[in-house]
Amino acid sequence: MLELNDFKTVSPDDLTAALGFQIYKDLRNEQNGDFQVNYDQHLKVFYLTKEDKAYVPVLHTKEIDLKILQALQEKLENINIYLAIVDNTANILYYQISQGLCEKPVNKNSV
Repeated sequence: MLELNDFKTVSPDDLTAALGFQIYKDLRNEQNGDFQVNYDQHLKVFYLTKEDKAYVPVLHTKEIDLKILQALQEKLENINIYLAIVDNTANILYYQISQGLCEKPVNKNSV
């Protein structure tokens, strides 16, 4: 079983560690098995993995960088990525990220 210190040693800051630990505790109640705590230095993204799933914690007030998620999708080819958005009431919303996610291009011809 993981502890908060396991998250602090891997995550880039204490807030990210706390969000990751909160998500871990939530998922641990529903899923048995071992979770791994990861931080990609190149992409500067923190995530939890378990088997074929990766969970990226995000605070509800932070912008989501879709380019980083797309790069993470390319790196973790056969793994389903879930965005775990934590709000100020400790609710966690999980959104599965689809393959080929990108920002909508601006169409100059649109009305």
